[in-house]
Amino acid sequence: MQEQRIAVAGISELGEGRVTLKDEATSIVRHALMSGDMQPGKIYSANALATQLGVSNSPVREAMMALSEKGLLEVVRNRGFRVVEMTPKDQKEVYDLRLLIEVTAVGRVAEQGVSPADAERLTELAEATLATAKPDKMVDYLEHDQQFHLAIVELLGNTRMTKIIENLRDQSRISGSYHLAERGLLATSAAEHGPILAALMAGDRKLVESLMVQHLSYSLP
Repeated sequence: MQEQRIAVAGISELGEGRVTLKDEATSIVRHALMSGDMQPGKIYSANALATQLGVSNSPVREAMMALSEKGLLEVVRNRGFRVVEMTPKDQKEVYDLRLLIEVTAVGRVAEQGVSPADAERLTELAEATLATAKPDKMVDYLEHDQQFHLAIVELLGNTRMTKIIENLRDQSRISGSYHLAERGLLATSAAEHGPILAALMAGDRKLVESLMVQHLSYSLP
């Protein structure tokens, strides 16, 4: 079997804030999944990736096992890990859950209110997504986009809800995010963050939930 390879930066080249080799490996693999560098249905070897990163096999395998537990990879016995193929039914299920959980969470933040400091941070993240909404900056765009949406949800202070929403967003991105670039919708999607933030800061729950429903429709096939 020819081993699939992904474009990766060495562990030592990652930014500060990473706690363990497993954390760093998880970040690298997750970015490869979200950007489409790792493609659904293909099998990837933990050994091969560890060699690319210049680290031992153990933290990379642990990272890939953790991502398989989140439904992003699946174990292929004696071969490695396969990127999960999200069928239209799978994508619709994730979308329905995001409507129930993520949209509701954002609506609750609007009712709760946003402090000037939090509003400033969210504005910076919204501007960052708009600035990186280009096919050649896909990884940066995905990171800023994730930070923007999770930063909103985190204002509720419910860590379990935040983790659930993060996982649902990751699952929806496996087969959807890089298609935004192919469909020429990156800038359009990023531009929607402005109205969402404005409704959030105005405390308009009904409007922000409506805008979020429209925004999440990009995750559908």
